[in-house]
Amino acid sequence: RGSRDRSRSMSAPSRMEDAEEQHARRVSDGEAHQGSTDAEHHARPLEVQEVVEKLNTVPAFKVVDDETGDIVPTPGKGGEACLCWYADPHDARVALAIVAAREPGRQLSLGTTPLGTALAMSEGWGTGLPSMPLRLQASSAVLRSVRDVLSPLPERAAAALNARTSAFPVFLMEELQSPSVAPVFFRREDLASCWRISGRAPEALPDSLTLYDLRVLVLKMMSTGADWRSLMFVAPGSSLQQIDAASQHGAVRDLERQAAVARGDEPPPLEEAAAIA
Repeated sequence: RGSRDRSRSMSAPSRMEDAEEQHARRVSDGEAHQGSTDAEHHARPLEVQEVVEKLNTVPAFKVVDDETGDIVPTPGKGGEACLCWYADPHDARVALAIVAAREPGRQLSLGTTPLGTALAMSEGWGTGLPSMPLRLQASSAVLRSVRDVLSPLPERAAAALNARTSAFPVFLMEELQSPSVAPVFFRREDLASCWRISGRAPEALPDSLTLYDLRVLVLKMMSTGADWRSLMFVAPGSSLQQIDAASQHGAVRDLERQAAVARGDEPPPLEEAAAIA
């Protein structure tokens, strides 16, 4: 069930009728009928792995130990230490700073995990999971912006889902949907950017949009017989910028390491040393 931020419910846009001549209308109607038949053929609930794969196009962030590469516990609700994945890199950086202040000698950095994998692990959908408490954290800035309009989880959903995980707002807009693509956004800014990129005038952006809790939408995807192929989760621009910055930083570190090896200040990597031997 989606909350509405001055919104309408999610639905497929109506097909525009071709008004030129009867033959063209028949062709158009035949294509629409074929599309409808195809959608009905694919109308089914998704398996957990299918939902995970859809969400895995979006990154989540975590605090990691540089030496081991393991995720590091960060403060949760009420100060409880949890293994947490953050949707917003800013929130992850704040958590890293808190842990670094408490453990000044520990080398820490931000790592990434695909969002679908993080959601599945935090909800206990799998085996071999860590014994520590797990949670998924939506963007605190987005949560503040929708605090007054985001509905609480339905009772049955709340009972089935991880209580440590925050509400997780996502945004949809009917005007941006087509039969082949129904984008789901994690920030209003990215929705507005998509509106502009599509060639629409910024001032024509509607005030209304559909607001869902991500986990309610996921449960719907796994329980409702619909054609979910068009649903596409759009990674936040801030997340992509963080990954780009981390990639550039990693490239710089690699160049510095190569220069140190060339000067003899550092030994070559193990595989290179083995080749030399």
